[in-house]
Amino acid sequence: MYAWLAVVLLAVLACVIVMVALFVAAWRRTLAQVEASGLRYRMRCESCGHEFELSPREFARSGMRRSRSTTRTRVKGVALVNEPHYHYVAKRFVCPACAEKTWCENLNANEARDVVNPIALRNFGAALVVLVLIGFALRAVLA
Repeated sequence: MYAWLAVVLLAVLACVIVMVALFVAAWRRTLAQVEASGLRYRMRCESCGHEFELSPREFARSGMRRSRSTTRTRVKGVALVNEPHYHYVAKRFVCPACAEKTWCENLNANEARDVVNPIALRNFGAALVVLVLIGFALRAVLA
């Protein structure tokens, strides 16, 4: 009886490991495709006012973020889509002009969202489909 429980727990652990690997791969693919699109994030230092550009990799490194947005519902095809419209987005970076780690405002947040969202949905959606297929295969094996 305990052998069956051990097999199930190992299968669940294997699924979690595969899920993490799939989503890390999807994140890396998304970042590479966003960089290939030529997107540059325009930033403005809130301390000194200096404007500079960042690549998607540099922009993704900073974890701290603050934003103000409103959600707009619009018709896209046959579906109603809720999409945030950003009024203000800032992340903490070291400013190249004043060399101070401070909040820097993202000046093209809505344009970046329009470039990144389709790429991210495609990559993470594919990872989710693969994960569901693995789940169905695992369920068939264990049943």
